[in-house]
Amino acid sequence: MARVEEYIKLVVAAISRGDWPLQLPIHGSDKMMTWKAANQRRKCLLLFHLLAKSHALLRTNTTSTKRDIYYEDVSLWGNQPVLDSTVTQLTRLLNIPRRCLNIGATSKGLVAGSLNFLDGDGKLVDCQSPTGILIPNDVEKLSQFRSKAFHILLVEKDSTFQKLIDDKIESFIGECILITGKGYPDVNTRRFLRRLWDELQLPALALVDADPHGISILAVYRFGSQNLEDIEHLSTPQLRFIGLQPSDIEPLHIPDEAKLPLTQRDRSLIDSLTQRPSVTENQLLHEQLTVLRRLNCKVEIQGLTKIHPQFLSRTYLPAKIQSKSWI
Repeated sequence: MARVEEYIKLVVAAISRGDWPLQLPIHGSDKMMTWKAANQRRKCLLLFHLLAKSHALLRTNTTSTKRDIYYEDVSLWGNQPVLDSTVTQLTRLLNIPRRCLNIGATSKGLVAGSLNFLDGDGKLVDCQSPTGILIPNDVEKLSQFRSKAFHILLVEKDSTFQKLIDDKIESFIGECILITGKGYPDVNTRRFLRRLWDELQLPALALVDADPHGISILAVYRFGSQNLEDIEHLSTPQLRFIGLQPSDIEPLHIPDEAKLPLTQRDRSLIDSLTQRPSVTENQLLHEQLTVLRRLNCKVEIQGLTKIHPQFLSRTYLPAKIQSKSWI
C-alpha cells in the first residue's frame, strides 16, 4: 500500500501544479511514463481513478475483480478493454503484479482430479468432479494443497478436458490433476498452475493442438504473456509439451480428414513465434514450428479420434508419459 500512496502523492502534486504534459517515474527504474497528447487526458483520469480504487481496496483489506470494477461505473469505463488496459498500465507504472493492487480477474478455468485444498474462507475444496470445478478467483488465498497425483495435465480445450474425464484418464496414466483454461488462459488459471507446481512439485505436462495457436498458448503458460508484467508469478517454466506435437503427425499416420491446411494467419503466427527469444532459445520447440511449416497442415487434438475414439487416453498419453517424450 505504501507504493500506491507514494504515487497518489505524486499525482496530487502534479495536478495541483497543473502539469501537462505529465510525467511520472516508473517505480524501480530511470524510465518515465509520459502523457502529452490531448486525447490522453482521459486515460490519465482513468488511471488516477483506478489508483484511488486500489488504495481503497488495500486500506480495507478487500479485493475486487476487474469485472466488478467495470460494472460499478460502466459509463466511466465505456467498455471492459479500456479498464483492462488501464490496469496493465497501472501495474507497469508501479512495477508490481496486479494481485498486489487487490484487483483480480474472474476465473474461467477448470480443475479436476486428485486434488483438494482450502479456499480463502478455510473451506475444503475437493476437485474430484465429473465436470471439473471452477478455479477460485482468490488463488493467492488457497492453502493446504493435497494430492495423490503423479502428473499435472494442462489441457488447451474444455472439450478435451471433459473427454479425458469421461474416459477416466487416471485408469491409463495413474492419478492426475487436469486443468484447462478453455483456450487462451486467464490470469487465474495461469497463476493456479504455477501455485500447483510450487506446492506439489509434480511434473506439469501440456496437451495442446498441433497448430501455431496451440503452441502459442503453451508459450503463454510456460514463458509468460507478451503483454503482462508479472511473468515470474504467472509463468511455469517447468511445463513440458507432451502433445499433440507436430512431429507426431506423420508417424501416427493421422488420416487426411483430420488435417487442416495452414492459413496465412497461421503462417504469420509461426513467424512471430520463431522470433521470440524464449522459443529461439529452445531448439526442440523451435523445431516443432519448423515441422508445422514444412507439413503445411495442422491437427487438433480431437483429430486423434479418427484413429480410435479413445486413442488419446488409452494409447497416446500413456506412451508419451512412459517414454517421457515431452519437450
